[in-house]
Amino acid sequence: MKQRLTVARLLICGVLLVLSGCADSGGNGANPKTANPNLVIGTVHVEILFGSDRSSLQNEVDCMNDTTVFSALQAAAEKGGYGFESTGVLKGDKFITSIGGVDNLAADGKNWIYQVNDVLGDKSSGVYAVQPEDRVVWSFGKYEPE
Repeated sequence: MKQRLTVARLLICGVLLVLSGCADSGGNGANPKTANPNLVIGTVHVEILFGSDRSSLQNEVDCMNDTTVFSALQAAAEKGGYGFESTGVLKGDKFITSIGGVDNLAADGKNWIYQVNDVLGDKSSGVYAVQPEDRVVWSFGKYEPE
């Protein structure tokens, strides 16, 4: 009888250990939102539209849990071999001032603006989160919210 009780306790402990491996430190189950942000969960399509004077650039980049429009642009620029410049230190301050040698023309009103899945960005590219299979398009033009 005592041996059966010990075996039952060992089985319960084993099940609890296995189940605890399926949760994070907060007790949450495996969830893409709480998983390791360095794990690739898909790809994001990034396109740069310069206008009629120059061909567009396109790249597929890795998408992770913490990928933003800004970090997708960073990855695409690195992969595509072109540069970009930005202002701001914090994620919420990021403002793109140049892509591929084309600088913003503040006086003319033309600047680098982005869309995600055909929706005009309404916040800093550093905080706008993207998901796998999203399409990010940077275009050089006037910001005209609807």
